Amino acid sequence: MLGGLASAHEHHTPAPPTTVAPPGSEDAAPADDVRPPAEPLEIDPRAALTQHLHNKVVHFPLALGLSGAVLLLLAYRWPQFGPGARLLLVVAALTAWVAVRSGIAQREDLEGGELQLWLDRHELAGKWTAAAVTLAAALALLKRARPIHWLLALLVMGLLGWTAFLGGILAHTPV
Repeated sequence: MLGGLASAHEHHTPAPPTTVAPPGSEDAAPADDVRPPAEPLEIDPRAALTQHLHNKVVHFPLALGLSGAVLLLLAYRWPQFGPGARLLLVVAALTAWVAVRSGIAQREDLEGGELQLWLDRHELAGKWTAAAVTLAAALALLKRARPIHWLLALLVMGLLGWTAFLGGILAHTPV
């Protein structure tokens, strides 16, 4: 069932612009061409919370990890950013593993399809990213590792960006 990830954002597509022709013009639609309004979409909020969980959870490690990495870099010049960077990276690491687990659970939506290669790449990148964010969080807690915090921050930003890019391919490639 490809509808899971690939159509995750299909309801965000804007409607085509409509123009209204003045009455009596040759572009005006006949009066009998009036369409009834569309029925409202029925959504079960409880089901919507758990459906496609990976697509919801993944934003946490991405935002928290990127913010933590930036603050870790800023902490070189302004040490007061250090505690915030460490906290963000720890929470990002925890949510990254939740994203990996939820992604594996959602994998069957795309398995065996045209995007299999990209799915495999995204899963591998996600596991490496979760491991890197976890390593960065652990080493950010150690003062003696401070000389390599910049390297950890750049590694986290790069892996988060690459993994998100691959996830974007899965979520937004029409198949």
